Amino acid sequence: MRRVVATAAAILACVLGLAACGSSTEGGDKNVVTADSSAAPDGSAAPDSKGGAKTGTPLANTDPCSLLKPSDVPELEQDSSTAPKADGRRCEGPGYSVTLSEVDAEGYAVQFEGSIVKPIPDIAGYKAGTTETTGSWSSSCAVILAVTTNQLVYVAVSNKQDPSKNCDIAKKAATAIAGRIPR
Repeated sequence: MRRVVATAAAILACVLGLAACGSSTEGGDKNVVTADSSAAPDGSAAPDSKGGAKTGTPLANTDPCSLLKPSDVPELEQDSSTAPKADGRRCEGPGYSVTLSEVDAEGYAVQFEGSIVKPIPDIAGYKAGTTETTGSWSSSCAVILAVTTNQLVYVAVSNKQDPSKNCDIAKKAATAIAGRIPR
């Protein structure tokens, strides 16, 4: 199961790496969530001048493990002996992972207008898409939520009992996450 989640995380890392191509940030890691001056004084995302899309970093200082609890989605593996592990931007639990990512405008466009991500209906007001990975030994589905034009949340699920339900479970997990995203 960890191999499947690790594979899904590796694929997401590749997608994020592609999204970061051609852009630069001064001495910073593109996948680290940091404060942004475009956030409103109360910490919420400020509206962008381009048609009202939100910018900013409402996920700054957010623990990715605080966004999803396995009990939120009973279809996730409920192994109480294995606590989710977090590294600051990613939380990995049994059969799932939640990743917070910071992107630039080009990276955002790749995430929702590229050929890898299939758009799905918004989830709790957040633009969303899915990407599936299938293989002979594993399969997973990731739902991507556009929290702002600068920040994305990925939730990847790999259900070993019934891989055909990966995307349904990931959508359910993304819905739970959307309810916990700081506004």
